[in-house]
Amino acid sequence: MNKNFMRFGALLGALVLMISCNNDDNSVNTPNVQEKIILNTDSQSLNQRIKFDNSGVLNVDLPIAGRDNEDVAGNFPLELVAEVQPPVYGNLTLKATHVAINGNYAYVSYNTEGEAYSGAIDVIDISNPAVPQLVMQAVLPDTDISSLTYDNGVLYVAGAASTDAFPELDSAAFTAAMTLSNGLLSTNYTQTTIAGNVGTSVTSSGNKYFAVSGDNGELVKINKSNNQVEATIPVNDLRAVAYNSNKVVVLSGTQGVKVYNANNMNQQTTFATSQDVASAKRTIDFLGNNTLLVAEGYNGLGVYNYNSGNKTQTINVPTFVDGVDSSDITTNAVSVNDNKVYIANGGAGLYIYENGNGNQGLNIMGSINLDGSCNYVVSKDKYIFAAMGNGGLKIARIMTNVQTIDCTDFPTYNGSSWLNVNSNQTKEYQGSASLQGVNVNANSNLTFCGSLSVSQGLNVNSHGTFYMKGSLAQGQANNPWLSLNVNSNAVLRIEGSVVVYGNLVLNSNSTLEFVGSGSSITVYGNVTKGSNVTITGEYTDTFNNVN
Repeated sequence: MNKNFMRFGALLGALVLMISCNNDDNSVNTPNVQEKIILNTDSQSLNQRIKFDNSGVLNVDLPIAGRDNEDVAGNFPLELVAEVQPPVYGNLTLKATHVAINGNYAYVSYNTEGEAYSGAIDVIDISNPAVPQLVMQAVLPDTDISSLTYDNGVLYVAGAASTDAFPELDSAAFTAAMTLSNGLLSTNYTQTTIAGNVGTSVTSSGNKYFAVSGDNGELVKINKSNNQVEATIPVNDLRAVAYNSNKVVVLSGTQGVKVYNANNMNQQTTFATSQDVASAKRTIDFLGNNTLLVAEGYNGLGVYNYNSGNKTQTINVPTFVDGVDSSDITTNAVSVNDNKVYIANGGAGLYIYENGNGNQGLNIMGSINLDGSCNYVVSKDKYIFAAMGNGGLKIARIMTNVQTIDCTDFPTYNGSSWLNVNSNQTKEYQGSASLQGVNVNANSNLTFCGSLSVSQGLNVNSHGTFYMKGSLAQGQANNPWLSLNVNSNAVLRIEGSVVVYGNLVLNSNSTLEFVGSGSSITVYGNVTKGSNVTITGEYTDTFNNVN
């Protein structure tokens, strides 16, 4: 049975909930664990695990009822910026389990499948959206990391430690606090044993943090100042814990959701969810102050009012996905960001929903095939992190709608996925669009203000002008033929950021013009320039291959 996430098993008999004092004999600090933390800051070797081979614009499949065969543009542009291969320690390939984000840093936890224990934490610098960098790693031999969260300069983690390697431990499950140094990892690490086989989830708020463990496990409340356990509540098969509005919410695979007052830990509400005793990770997240989203495996996503316990909506798992066995389609995780809901549906990929107005519930926006099983997802700010079944991680960027001028009078583009501006035409659009291709023909003008992704070719033809104000991503890193072409006497004017995943072709007498300050261009492929090419303005050239 997979010990990495739960080591779930049935617990005979009913468990009685109880809160214990902070002298709980099952919880001990093990400071000697820090002696086994191996820090690595060799960025050259670490960044060999960052791959850009498949980077590029992501196609979001649009399930529009009654219009399945129509060629329509999307309104949620995304780009895959990088893939992170899992670390290898000894002869063990680790597996990504969780991601926490703090400003310019993303922290990724790992564990090991099977009976062996070995974990790690990566630190990824995402300050440059086009080129994330792996800047530090901590390897924790004999320790699995299941979950982590960031709060005020500290990483709080949950996992399992080998009792053979650490004979002083009463049980394998633990939670821990690692104090960071300017955002980077350290050996300032205090581990606290909790009941059960594996710590499965952790959350933090104020001067306390909360963790849960799986089979024969418990919910614990810990004082941050002294790492003392202040309360324990036994609940079997705990998968996840989260904090919202002074409430601690936990998910049990067999007992459903339980809601506690964060101050006194008195239970306020309990209600059943779909029972799912398979050995797998499950997550929960909040949508506003009253709605709880629960990943329920083969039963899809459950939407609940966690004050009343009423279920308001069910998002079923996808069906009939080409080339995917139905047993591999399961809702593993959910994440909420800016009114969007991201659902990891295993072999079916990543699904995106939008919170509707009033009582409309969640409405599907589309899905993304990530070429593998999507086992975990978290989204924050402009990023989406997806942990895959092969153990690696995919980093996608949400192309935010940056309006650098007043575009109020520009219409939103809602036409074909191929945007063609005919000769001698002028077109102006604003907002966000996800397209397959763009053609700006001879003597025509296109202005787009906002965010735009173009998965295939983009052509600015002779004497045409394309003025991009905001954020543009085009092409695929593994298909250089999908180039961005600026032809003879044509102008590409940029005010913002442009990422070209294939090749950039600047033909003779063409112009690349940067407007204002703070603009940037990133070209992953080759840059070809004809004679008399003009490049003007202030800009940052990420790879120094455009000048």
